[in-house]
Amino acid sequence: MKPRIDLKKLRKERGWTQMQTAVALGFCRSYISAVENDKQGISIEMMNAIIQVFNVKYDDFYIE
Repeated sequence: MKPRIDLKKLRKERGWTQMQTAVALGFCRSYISAVENDKQGISIEMMNAIIQVFNVKYDDFYIE
């Protein structure tokens, strides 16, 4: 199942670079890039970080 949350959109809404997003989430910039370009899935750890940093809900992540 593909996540409904669009990390790139969340990042751009804040005016952040991939590097700023990587620092805020605690991941490397290359992982952020891979997720944004659908080359890497979102890990549970990243999902939890996105929930905290971007103030989204777990239920917002997936369409039923």
